[in-house]
Amino acid sequence: MKKFVMGATCFCAVMLLCSCYAQEVNVGMAEDAQAVQVAKVKNQQFIYALVPKTMDKAENHVKDTKHFRMKTVQTFWDGVLSGITFGIYTPSTTYYYEPAK
Repeated sequence: MKKFVMGATCFCAVMLLCSCYAQEVNVGMAEDAQAVQVAKVKNQQFIYALVPKTMDKAENHVKDTKHFRMKTVQTFWDGVLSGITFGIYTPSTTYYYEPAK
């Protein structure tokens, strides 16, 4: 019983201390340029995000496809859900930004 409690404690500590995934891609924009969020899309992926449910394009969410920013994040709760399903289902969120005018 003591080993189970110690294992569960270590698992919880690892889950709480792990960082959340974030990736930002700038297309035609400077990193420090002011931007306005234009869309938020929930991504549904499987097998540790190797198999996406659908392939979404940025041109479906931004007007000017030459100047935009795309930020993909996996929040703590997305990570918890991924851990509960042992990586079979791995959600994330993508935010699309356009330059502020």
